[in-house]
Amino acid sequence: MIIGIMTVNGVDFHPNKRFLETAKILGHDILLINPYEITCTMDMGKSASSGFSVDIPGLVPDVILPRQGSPMGEYGFVLLRHFMHMKIPQINKIEGVTIAKNQYLTLQTLGAAGIPIPKSCFITQKSCFFKAVANLGGFPVIAKQVDGMGGDGVVKIVTPAQADKYLDINLNPLKGLLVQEFISPDGRQDLRFLVIGGHLAGAMALEPAPGDFRANIHQNGRATAMEPGRELERLALDAARVCCLEIAGVDMMVEKKSGRPLVVEVNYSPGFKGLEEATGKDISREIIDYVTSVTPAKN
Repeated sequence: MIIGIMTVNGVDFHPNKRFLETAKILGHDILLINPYEITCTMDMGKSASSGFSVDIPGLVPDVILPRQGSPMGEYGFVLLRHFMHMKIPQINKIEGVTIAKNQYLTLQTLGAAGIPIPKSCFITQKSCFFKAVANLGGFPVIAKQVDGMGGDGVVKIVTPAQADKYLDINLNPLKGLLVQEFISPDGRQDLRFLVIGGHLAGAMALEPAPGDFRANIHQNGRATAMEPGRELERLALDAARVCCLEIAGVDMMVEKKSGRPLVVEVNYSPGFKGLEEATGKDISREIIDYVTSVTPAKN
């Protein structure tokens, strides 16, 4: 089977490297598809089923796995829809990618489904930021871009002066900002779950690097394998399901005093280097096995 992976990264990027290694062992082919190097064509003089084409070198993929992450631009969605009209299956599909690429849309979706989330505000003007701070109970708060990933651009804001400086540089009214309550690392446990096809493929506890409040592996957080209880596992599965994702990374915080879990983020293209290292599991194989098992064979 030919698996097309939508990514702007090359063969040395950890997930891509692992997918290539695993696919070779299993007898599949991987095509790394950079959307910004692809031309989509519609020639409707042909039949509707063959009027859509792309100039991918080599064979047309049997299935598409979108893995651009939150920064995916409009052309990524153009290409996904083009593949859809070419009748090429997608895992994850456009609906899930749309929800997960914007962290506030993700929180809206989770909250509407009754899944617990941190107190959160969305703002597009500086004056609204200070209203958000009041709504969240005062400083400190967390500010982040809605399309950030890996903990990049996540900032703890403690004072109005710091807020003024941060907003002057980082607030784009066309994108807005996500503002959330701050939960100290001392008062929480950070967890990451990987969901594949409606089952939990792995889980790990994350610990921030000394002096940092972010527990992301990308920010030098430390990972330890864990076996979650049934409640946390069900919450991770529900979060992936309501966000319409077959493959998802689900980030949670569990408040130490109350034991209350909060779903912080759902990622449609999760990295898995830390999870493989912490658990010893072959996550790349689990993903490829799932993708190939649910993709119809060509006639």
